[in-house]
Amino acid sequence: MINEPMGCNVCFSYTPPAFRNKPYSDAHKASVHKLLFEKFHEKGTLLIQHNPLPDHNLPNFLRYTLKGEKSTFEDMDYILDEIDRLG
Repeated sequence: MINEPMGCNVCFSYTPPAFRNKPYSDAHKASVHKLLFEKFHEKGTLLIQHNPLPDHNLPNFLRYTLKGEKSTFEDMDYILDEIDRLG
């Protein structure tokens, strides 16, 4: 970015209720994150990418970019609620 403030990438995994007390493999994560990405696109409610970082031995995860002062606590609540609703 050219202008201040810089953006911030937040990387995380989502664990759906069905897996919260059960084994949750990297393959499950990849499937869940891909499905969430498709639902975000279909509903048009969020734009959150999913990808692995094999060079760092990280399995598929979700990545959201925040833009400085434009992000609010209400935005974060909406994002988390929407991920949980669609997941």
